[in-house]
Amino acid sequence: MTARSEAGGVLVRRATQADIPLLAAHRVALRVHEHGMPADVIAAATAATARTYAELIGAGEFLAWIVERDGAAAGSVGAWLRRMLPHTDGVRPLEARVQAMYIVPEHRRAGCGTALMDALLAELRERGVRRVYLHPSASGRQFYPLFGFRDSDEMELFLLPEL
Repeated sequence: MTARSEAGGVLVRRATQADIPLLAAHRVALRVHEHGMPADVIAAATAATARTYAELIGAGEFLAWIVERDGAAAGSVGAWLRRMLPHTDGVRPLEARVQAMYIVPEHRRAGCGTALMDALLAELRERGVRRVYLHPSASGRQFYPLFGFRDSDEMELFLLPEL
């Protein structure tokens, strides 16, 4: 996919190193909105997220996109890539976890999320990603099935307290 595509009045572009502060701010805003992240940890969480994104984007392990609407950054999404253990054919399939889909509140329900997911999934298909997974918010449970996502049988266990 090209670095930029425009449809429905929104512009989607691949994020670069220069976008890391915005990506980190969006991820933290999502954590505040969805998980009630306390205000006293926002600055530290934003800095730590920016450092991690810089490392992962630099290593080619994390891809991200920005959506712009009316000349403003309206949202972002990322995908963390990983090679799985080999299957019976010896091939190590590539999988991706969708991370931090965030749309700025005043831009919601304007096609921004759809444009981001279309761009993300097109690139992942081009790269030969076998499986894409995510942990949706309550509102995402109605959104992601529009792209073919379905509930799976994964379970999780937190060994340390979640922040």
